[in-house]
Amino acid sequence: MGKLTYLEVKIIMGIMSVAQIILRLENVDQMLIVPRNVFSGNRMLNHDAEEFIIEESEKHPYRSAIYLTFYLPPGATDRSQEIEAAIHQHFTYRKNKSLKQLSHALQLGWTGLLIAIVFLSLLVSFTLFVVRKIPNGSLSIIFREVFIILGWVALWRPADLLLYQWRQFKREVNLFRKLEQCKVEIVSERA
Repeated sequence: MGKLTYLEVKIIMGIMSVAQIILRLENVDQMLIVPRNVFSGNRMLNHDAEEFIIEESEKHPYRSAIYLTFYLPPGATDRSQEIEAAIHQHFTYRKNKSLKQLSHALQLGWTGLLIAIVFLSLLVSFTLFVVRKIPNGSLSIIFREVFIILGWVALWRPADLLLYQWRQFKREVNLFRKLEQCKVEIVSERA
C-alpha cells in the first residue's frame, strides 16, 4: 500500500473521526530521552512531549483514532523508525502502568468494602447489645447513633473507589491504548 496523500488523509479523518496531532521539531532529541534507569528499556519520550501529546489527544472525541504527524528538519527523517518505536513503547508502558493502577484500585476497593461491611455489621451488633444493657434515654440514643454513623463512614472510601475513582484509571488506559496504536507519520520540512 502506498503513502496516502494529504487529501486522502483529510477524507479518511472526516469519515473515521481521526484526530491529527502535529508536532514541529527542530531536532529529534527534543522529543526523545535516554532513560537514566537501565531497567526502563530503550529511548522514551521527553516529559514535555508526552504531556503535549496527551493534552492534545484529550481534546478530541473519545472514540476518535489518533494520527501523529512530526515535521522534522531535512536529514532528521532517518530516525523515523526510532521515533515511532519510542512513541509506541512509551505509551505501551504508560497503558500497562495505568492497568496496574486500575487493578490495584479495584482490588483495594473490593477488599475495603468487605472489611467495611464486616465492621458495620460488628458495630450494629455491638450497638444493639449495648443499647439493651443501657436504660432508654438520651445516652443510649447518642451511643447508638454514633456507632451506626461510624460504621457507615467506614464504607465511604471503598464506595468512593468502586463508584468513582476507578474511572480515571480506565480513561487513562483507553487513552494510552489509542496512543500506543496511533499512526505516526514523519515528514521532512522543506528548507
